[in-house]
Amino acid sequence: MSGLPPGRRARPGVLALALAYLLVAPPGFLLGPLAGLLALSRPTTFREWAWLGLATGWMCVWLVPAGNLMDQLLRATAVLITGGFLAITLVGRAPVFRRGLAALGFATAALVLWASAFHLAWSDLKAVIGRDAARSLSALASQAATAGSDEAAELLRQMATSAPSMAMLTPALVFLSGLLGTLLAWNLYQGIAVRAMGDPPAPFPSFRFSDQMVWLPVAGLALVLFPPVPALGEVGANLLLVAVALYAARGLAVVGAGAGRVPRLTTTFVALIAFFLLPFVVGGLTLLGLADTWLDFRGRPASSGTGGFDR
Repeated sequence: MSGLPPGRRARPGVLALALAYLLVAPPGFLLGPLAGLLALSRPTTFREWAWLGLATGWMCVWLVPAGNLMDQLLRATAVLITGGFLAITLVGRAPVFRRGLAALGFATAALVLWASAFHLAWSDLKAVIGRDAARSLSALASQAATAGSDEAAELLRQMATSAPSMAMLTPALVFLSGLLGTLLAWNLYQGIAVRAMGDPPAPFPSFRFSDQMVWLPVAGLALVLFPPVPALGEVGANLLLVAVALYAARGLAVVGAGAGRVPRLTTTFVALIAFFLLPFVVGGLTLLGLADTWLDFRGRPASSGTGGFDR
């Protein structure tokens, strides 16, 4: 194991991103890997034990309630991702992005086998997930209306109406949440543990992945446009959503790599404008990420030995 200086701390940006993640995504996707990694590193300092206690306690509180079917699936997925990620980390030193993908693949395969064993069809699960989501959003809309926030209530009602049809994208949303959770857990862990396993995280502007991933959006688009059977159209939609998210992140990394040469005031101004043009910005970043596959805007291949966001 490679050690880290005892005085090192998690970067403020990573802490802020992790807090935002815990507010909007299943917390177990981040807390489970973080707690497991800290436990495997044999904590000795108060800081390590405090983080381990916080992550473990929060994880237990999240796992205990029964919840609806979607809640149960998310909890099961978090446990599987945690176990897979820790096992892969112990037996190899692949970059964290690959380990995250492998852990998600293991969790997906396990859930598919579980559904097959209990004869649960995806169409039935999708209907239940859509109904539960619509019910939860309707309840939130009622609370917002009671609190006098009519705009928020109307938005939540619209989301509740579209929830059944959007339920088909649940696999992609869970996949992306799980992948981001493991990446954040690894970055936090590297800033907390004194005897951290693996390599320290690379800066986000170096983020990239195998150029062979370009076949992911190609396959997704082909299945959406020319599905051999209707069910494969939904598979294509999920592949496309994952591809857009990954390539938009790669495009953002390219922008981040060049932002150091731009005055901070200009960068802030552009970021504020981009917030109000988000759909167009996401599309542009996705195209930029795809173009980086061939043009390599950052001018050098990422080091295979880094353990941050670059693989």
